[in-house]
Amino acid sequence: MAASPSILADKLHEYPQQDVIDGASDGIDAVLDGCLNQNGGVLQLLHRYAGRTFCTPGKRIRLDEKSYYPDYMGGTGLDEIWMCCTVPIVTGVIDTRTNKAPFREGEAHVLTADGKVIALQDLITANPEAVMGEKVTAFSKEMFGKATWPIVSKKFDNLNPIPNHLHWAKWEVYDINSYDNPGVSPSHYHTTAMGLYPFVTKDQFLDCMKQFGKGEYNGIRHLAPHTMMRLDNGFTMPNGVLHSPTDLCTHELHVTMDEHFLAEDVTLDGRISAEAAFYACREEDYPKSRHEDWDYLVDQFDFVTNQDPDFVMKNSRPAITAEEFSADGVDAKWIVYGELLGDQKCSILRLILKPGAKVNFCPECPTMFHTNGGCGRVGGLAVNYNQNMILGELYSEIGFITQVALNNGGVEIENTGSEPLVLTFDFPQNAHSKTPGT
Repeated sequence: MAASPSILADKLHEYPQQDVIDGASDGIDAVLDGCLNQNGGVLQLLHRYAGRTFCTPGKRIRLDEKSYYPDYMGGTGLDEIWMCCTVPIVTGVIDTRTNKAPFREGEAHVLTADGKVIALQDLITANPEAVMGEKVTAFSKEMFGKATWPIVSKKFDNLNPIPNHLHWAKWEVYDINSYDNPGVSPSHYHTTAMGLYPFVTKDQFLDCMKQFGKGEYNGIRHLAPHTMMRLDNGFTMPNGVLHSPTDLCTHELHVTMDEHFLAEDVTLDGRISAEAAFYACREEDYPKSRHEDWDYLVDQFDFVTNQDPDFVMKNSRPAITAEEFSADGVDAKWIVYGELLGDQKCSILRLILKPGAKVNFCPECPTMFHTNGGCGRVGGLAVNYNQNMILGELYSEIGFITQVALNNGGVEIENTGSEPLVLTFDFPQNAHSKTPGT
């Protein structure tokens, strides 16, 4: 008889009633088999919520009003859903019950058949090729030194634009859609600051950075062009580029890591200290000995990319038809596609199924998905789009289609409701033998 895996003492902050399986204990192979068999190779992922100490929730991630501000987060509100992430994240939040960061904050967990939860990373470690397939396993081992899902899927939702910042190593892509932003007009004026105007000199930028924390405002966004984001289209953001994302709920994918430098010292959400600006910089990207050394920072800055006059044109991704996934009653569109920084970084596919429609879905690569509207099933996993979700309760909206499911011919997707079923799929690096959009 297989050994029963042990249970950890720590709980996920959103789900204190769910036992967390210790992925390092015996019996994990049996847990993985149970998860794979439960829904035909489709894993149910939990909603993982996080708050940023320097942001205010926009309240479009569909939580119940009382759930946005848990009493153990020291006044920080929940403004992000991390849907598929296999590494620790950096928010600055302290759980007042433990005086530590929330346990496994933002990390993806799978619901087991008996109501326990286990980290997706633990299931990947148990059998990476069954979960992710040979290609993704090989790629992730080469890139990260271990088998892990190589992209992060999340949504961030803020009342105000995020502080102007850059990522030294982390590229990102955005899907700003009407499902996450109901009632927003196509002629809205929600803008994202990107890069620097071509006329900004190195000395002007250096002067701006040297004013960090010394006056009313260092003025970084005064040096940046602002772009109105088109709903239901995609956008790509190379690493090293300054940006202050719009105050809309945004579905974002990025490479599996979490790091940033905050370039703005005053926002509508408050002041940011120079120490906090460098808080999430990784040592391998930006040495701690150089924190607040503004001359060094400016020397590392990529002026060519930040001042490219064609930046918006090069990085916009107007939605295009995905012929290979279209079918009777099924509208399929690529939201993010093509190459970024010279290769196929990731892609986003949206399927809309009319009531009663069904389709066999068998992409080349495993994929994470979430529900944007309606109800139905993906393989054996019933999915339903929810409003006013209560922190602590379980909702079936997010899933992961494993290699086991693809080896069995894929999964049948069916709309079982009276409204369109809207599903969005996130694919990792090199998922397609032919890059979408090329």
